[in-house]
Parts: sequence; structure tokens; C-alpha cells
Amino acid sequence: MSTAHGASQSGVSVGIAGLGLIGGSIALGLRARWPGVRLTGLDRPEVLRLARDRNVIDHEVRALADLSGCDVVVLAVPVPVIVELLAEAGRTGLRGVVTDVGSTKREIMTAATAAAVPAFVGGHPMAGAELGGLANASPDLFAGRPWMIVVGEGTSEKAVTLVERVAVTLGADARRIDAAAHDRAMAYLSHLPQLVADALMSAAGEACGDAGLALAGRAFHEMTRVAASPSEVWRGIFATNADYVGEAIRAFLSRLPEARSVGDGDRTDRLFADAQRWRQTLADAAPRHEV
Repeated sequence: MSTAHGASQSGVSVGIAGLGLIGGSIALGLRARWPGVRLTGLDRPEVLRLARDRNVIDHEVRALADLSGCDVVVLAVPVPVIVELLAEAGRTGLRGVVTDVGSTKREIMTAATAAAVPAFVGGHPMAGAELGGLANASPDLFAGRPWMIVVGEGTSEKAVTLVERVAVTLGADARRIDAAAHDRAMAYLSHLPQLVADALMSAAGEACGDAGLALAGRAFHEMTRVAASPSEVWRGIFATNADYVGEAIRAFLSRLPEARSVGDGDRTDRLFADAQRWRQTLADAAPRHEV
């Protein structure tokens, strides 16, 4: 297998378990950027049929063990399923580099160590869309987005570099991070926003009804966009990051004014000033990203 960037990666074989929005976008992105890459998919029969029809993959398999000949295996399924597949990967002895795209990392890294997966590199691309599934996959989904890399115990630098090269090839910004630091940051930057959007959408919907929601402006639409996300994806995320999500909820609630003090202008000014300062920091730190 060649390890150079670009077209010289034509001999690489990549197996993807889970051809939804993320897995499908990885396949489409690699197809567009690595001419000759060999892509194998593992998913439900109906998803595999769609993947073949769209030329997303070259081959299809029905078991993880059938990906043993791949140079890279990407686990692009919900977090609890990733944990299950890592145990299976340890039993079947996958020879290639194994990585994942899970939104939490501590439990996944622990599972990889317990299963003795020899070359596992934790991964998490910060990319998504309002609608999931292969039908909404895009080769440019990861362009300009952070792709976090968590190095497992005893994993070779060669394996880590290969996963980073995949991320960079897809247009992402690969960043190494510790599993605990990742999970705490995601509790504030991803998991809490999901809960806030769901709670806000539910509260406003019940209070305003159909007619009232029709009056919503752009800010409300933007703040509740992720409320369309399916709960089955998030159950495993919250379950494997409950401690940090709980911390984030408490920190958030501590900054909300109590009902009796919502008209306190001084407190409002302090909250807005603090928020504006950090919002500018966010914009300065990620000028290429949609923030």
C-alpha cells in the first residue's frame, strides 16, 4: 500500500461499516479524491443496493470479518454499535487500521483496548446535516471541518498518520486530542446544543402551536435546526457522556436568569457582554468554519 497523498493512494482499500450520512460521505469523498480507491461497504441489504446504484462502493459484504483484507476499516455507526463491532474486530483479528466516527471517545477507546484491536485510531469528524442517510451524503461534507483524532494505547504512528491522511484528503482539519478532553468539549459544543434545541423546540411548539410557529424568524429556525435529528443516534451519545453532559447542563442553567430576575438589566448586560466576547473568540478561532 502506498502512503503518499493524492492519486498515489490508488491502491488503498477502505471498508466502511455503516453507509449513512457520514459513512456515505466518506466513501463519496474518497472516490472523488483518490482515483482507483477500492471501497467496500457493510450495511443492511437495502442500503447496500442504494450504495451500488450510486457507485458509492465497489463491493458489499455482510459481516465485519469480510473487511479483514481492507487497509482501513471505518466504523460509521452509532456509538453502542461501534463498541459491539470493536469486540467483534478483536475476535476476528482485522489486520488493517481500524477507526471510527463516534461522537464520544472514552468508552470507545476503552472498548478497543479491551478487545485488543491492534491498530485502532479513534476519530470524530465535526460534520453533519439536517437530514441523515446515504441519500443525503456528500463528498464535500467534511471540507473545512475539524476531524478529531484520539490515539489508542500502543497504536503505531504509521496507523495514526494514515487516518489523519484520510481526514485531510476529505478536506478536514485533523487534530489530535485526548479522549477525556474530547468528550468534555463535545458535551458543551455538541451534546448540550442538541438538548437545548430539542427543549426549545418542544416548549415553543406546545406554547405557540402551528399558527404561532409560523411567525418564527430566522434566529429561531437556526437555533432549532438540529431538533430534526433522530433520537436513536443520540441515545448512545448521551449514555456514554452523561457525566460531562450533566456538567454542561448545570453550567448552562447557572447562566440563565431566574424568572423573577429576567428583567434585571445589569445581569442581562453582563450575560450579553460575556457571550459576545466568547462568540468573537469562536469566530476568530475558526474563520473557515460555519460557526
